[in-house]
Amino acid sequence: MPFDSLIGHLPVREALARARREGRLPHALLFAGPDGVGKKTLALELARGLLCSSGEPSPCGACATCRRTAKALEEAPDREEKAREEPKEPVGLNLRLHPDLILVRPWPHSIKIEQVRHLVGEALSRPFEAKARAFVIDEAHRMTEEAQNALLKSLEEPPLTSHLILVTSAPQALLPTIRSRCQRVRMGPLPPRLVEQHLGERGVPPEEAHLRAALSGGSLAAALAFDSDEYRQVRERLLAMIEGIQGADSLKRLEAAEWLADLDDIPRALTVLRSLLRDVVALRLGAPPASALNADVADRLGAVSRAPLGARAEEIAAAAAEARVALRANAYKHLTMDLLLTALAG
Repeated sequence: MPFDSLIGHLPVREALARARREGRLPHALLFAGPDGVGKKTLALELARGLLCSSGEPSPCGACATCRRTAKALEEAPDREEKAREEPKEPVGLNLRLHPDLILVRPWPHSIKIEQVRHLVGEALSRPFEAKARAFVIDEAHRMTEEAQNALLKSLEEPPLTSHLILVTSAPQALLPTIRSRCQRVRMGPLPPRLVEQHLGERGVPPEEAHLRAALSGGSLAAALAFDSDEYRQVRERLLAMIEGIQGADSLKRLEAAEWLADLDDIPRALTVLRSLLRDVVALRLGAPPASALNADVADRLGAVSRAPLGARAEEIAAAAAEARVALRANAYKHLTMDLLLTALAG
């Protein structure tokens, strides 16, 4: 199976491998999908395959080029950390993993025009050592508008030997002219069973692996980073908020919205909120308490399901999902959370 370092996404992997073998791989690709589902991993594996001496779609792992790029990827986090210590040099976040492979990372929160100009200059050059050149822009939605406009030149006149791969969880934040010049590769959430299986292989106990997989939203990265204690603390605060929101005045709603907006990981909190609301909907429809994802607080959720909020739980869960999407597109988080709490209060 091509790109076997990746979990899931078999149709995408097979389609890319087939296009590569048949010489039909587009020179500009846009990998779009939720955070943590393997977009960057696949982009880098495809890029390494383009440079690989074997001629196969995915890197062979044995040739000198593959060993070199694998070592560079291992060292990339340390190199990125050192580069961020030089705040006046954004091009330092254009990490050269090989003379013909560059990974672009945000500096510090956006991708600057200097970085893209550097990349464009590189993309217009012929390969140094390999048969092709590859350029991966991670979190491409963080490019400034000026940077996106600068990128258009390389998209309009790409040399046959240069391949550009944009990776993003918010394609709508890119200019339409950027999106129209790229072939989009959609990567959806991973099936919970695959996430659970992978966690089990890494030694996570079955019960916790099931919980992590169910709450991850199909994101392996989120499942791996899951903190059980932190989850239960956040869940308790959210559950108390759900229980008391109906009678809360505007000041209490504002305080709750500010608490949500100030969390380090708002998307994870919204996922926890959706898990609680999902259980409320299920209990309202007659599901047994033991089947609830949050079975240990099923009695409290059952009470919520019988309250007025229970009838709107599905609608509020959808609002929480919309809030996650809005935040990926850099929406103002305090206003987004205030609107969500207003919806929660009815």
